[in-house]
Amino acid sequence: MHRSITSAAAAVVLAAALVACGGSDGDSNKAEATKSAGSGGAAASDGRRTPDAAPTSTTQSAAKVGDTLSLEGLPGMGSTGTNVQADVTLKKYEDHAKPALEAFAAPDGQRLVATEFTILSTGDATYDDPGNLGAKVVDSTGKVYPGKPGSPTAGESMDLTMILQPGDKATGWVIFNVPQDAKITAVTYQMDSLLQTNGEHTGRWNLPA
Repeated sequence: MHRSITSAAAAVVLAAALVACGGSDGDSNKAEATKSAGSGGAAASDGRRTPDAAPTSTTQSAAKVGDTLSLEGLPGMGSTGTNVQADVTLKKYEDHAKPALEAFAAPDGQRLVATEFTILSTGDATYDDPGNLGAKVVDSTGKVYPGKPGSPTAGESMDLTMILQPGDKATGWVIFNVPQDAKITAVTYQMDSLLQTNGEHTGRWNLPA
């Protein structure tokens, strides 16, 4: 399967996800890489998995803002090469972000938060993914909120169609709608999240208490 087909499918799923405003249940020092195969998080009662669960071999929990995690995408998805990998850095987190346009604002009863990532493609295959699909934030109750298209006033958003050849780098913001009183405790990122449905190779950055 060519990665461009994957991106098209991801965009369709992303558009559908934007209908819902709520979440689902459930360059600095480089942190330890998360390379093991398997699934991150724990199974919920309905069979879904939540990336906010206790750390496993695939979910790095010691990282903080400014740290870099080495993550893996789905093997064999590039038109050339076999290893889809990237060094992902959570550069900044904004707990009360301002939308660059009113269309990006959070709905009533919610607020906007934002994360800035730098993603460096380190594998031998192209990393092709929607720029906000793999990013999520987690609150103190374990609820997970997906990224949405749009930019904060702090800077430009990550490209909706992110295509990184080996050695290429992208930096941009992802914004999220969260409840007004939610305490966000962590940020996660997963490459090829639409296809790695069990939470494989999810990076996690804990936020200050």
